[in-house]
Amino acid sequence: MALVFSGVTIPVSTIDWYGRSASVIFFNGCNFKCLYCSNNKFIEVANRLEPLFKKGSVVDIEEIEKQILDTKSFISAVVFSGGEPTAHPEELEHLARFAKAQGLLVGVETNGYYPERLGKLIQEKLLDKIFLDIKAPPGDAQRYSMVTGGIRDAAGHALRSLALKGVAVEVRTTVFRSLADVSGIAKSLEGRDCTYVIQQGIPEYAPDEKLRKEKPFTREELAALAKSVAFLKDVRIRTREKGEERIVRVD
Repeated sequence: MALVFSGVTIPVSTIDWYGRSASVIFFNGCNFKCLYCSNNKFIEVANRLEPLFKKGSVVDIEEIEKQILDTKSFISAVVFSGGEPTAHPEELEHLARFAKAQGLLVGVETNGYYPERLGKLIQEKLLDKIFLDIKAPPGDAQRYSMVTGGIRDAAGHALRSLALKGVAVEVRTTVFRSLADVSGIAKSLEGRDCTYVIQQGIPEYAPDEKLRKEKPFTREELAALAKSVAFLKDVRIRTREKGEERIVRVD
């Protein structure tokens, strides 16, 4: 059966993979319904082939390959995002293999629910970096389930993805005042070889009505949060004001 793609693409981005210029490919559809999801228009997909994002389109997968080729001279990597890209394993593997064949690095932004699919990409040498969204302390399954919209086993799956070997890992947490537990998440990362990025949540984009009423963390408040977990070797913040900044680095 011919493969198709449903979603949107950004031909060139300099913010999704720090230090690299990358094409970003957003897949429609996600198995989570996170309270704060800024990409929530990619989630409400009754039929995966029906794009809800107004600029989205259903195309043969060769069209995405052509877009990658057209921007190849300006990028060094392709990042697959969403929604949840690992919810579409055949299409993801196909495009990752194509990107690697062009000499490009491959990254996946993921909620970590399908560690076995990520593991297969690693085994096939099709994945260079995982951008793993850790939403709450993985040891608190109840809280993790609450944030993800009732996914009871989400925390355990995230831990299994975090434990994957043979690939670079960047853990990201988007923080809101009523949800932030940076300390608890950081403790689960202690001793692991990963970067930790604390992202400024934007309340106005959140599906949850209560979150939309919150005041976002300031850049200074995020920097203080980063310094509070200085036992991790590489901690960064990401804000509207200044983009990505390294706050803690221990060599």
